[in-house]
Amino acid sequence: MNKPVQPTPAGDAAVIRVQQFESPAGVPLLSTQMLATADGELNRELNHFLFDPPSNPNLLKGRKIAICCTNGVEEVEILGAHRWLSEHGATVHVVAPKAGPLPPGYGVKMPPIAETHVLAIRLMENGGWLKIDQYVETAKASDYDAIILPGGCWNPDFLRADKNAIAFVQDMYKAGKPVCGICHGPWVLISARLLKGKKATAVWNIHIDLENAGATVIDEPVVVDGNLITARFPYDLPRMVQALVKQLVG
Repeated sequence: MNKPVQPTPAGDAAVIRVQQFESPAGVPLLSTQMLATADGELNRELNHFLFDPPSNPNLLKGRKIAICCTNGVEEVEILGAHRWLSEHGATVHVVAPKAGPLPPGYGVKMPPIAETHVLAIRLMENGGWLKIDQYVETAKASDYDAIILPGGCWNPDFLRADKNAIAFVQDMYKAGKPVCGICHGPWVLISARLLKGKKATAVWNIHIDLENAGATVIDEPVVVDGNLITARFPYDLPRMVQALVKQLVG
């Protein structure tokens, strides 16, 4: 004789209901290996950029570069730029807002590590935690020779709402120092009101945002307009950095 089906305990039912709002762990990701080994001109350039030994370890000696970002920064863009610039002699700082607790009503709980690190992502997959070298609240344009704004959709969307980050970017621009944005990074340039009347590029799906901000959009790997340097996609990183180096050392 079959035993009667027991009702699910209220506590377990609540857990099951919550789980129904959670998606499976597997997500689309941006594979650095695939990106750097695909058979395309820009992919091959990225491969050399990421994996070749430094051609001149003293090329950027004495230069100090800020990579301004927050949680959700695209891993290949921040790590690729950081390593290449460091291996060529630059001092590179991860400059980020100081994380604090959000209002309880938002329902967002930040892990303690977020106070000292930013979380990198690979498109939609979480990557690793990267140590913050300088908080944007105390960063000064006079301390840096250039700034890079990497992408990852969440990162610039958070960053563009941070008044200290916007002020830092504006100060770097006003000082005539190279200001670089790649992928979704130019969103921050829009919020800093730096693109009106300028030539620029970005990841393709935000070209309309650049146009609405008054920029002339050019679909090329890298676009330079004065000290503004913009690029579209992770495989454009080598050309963006090359344009940055040209402004720093000629």
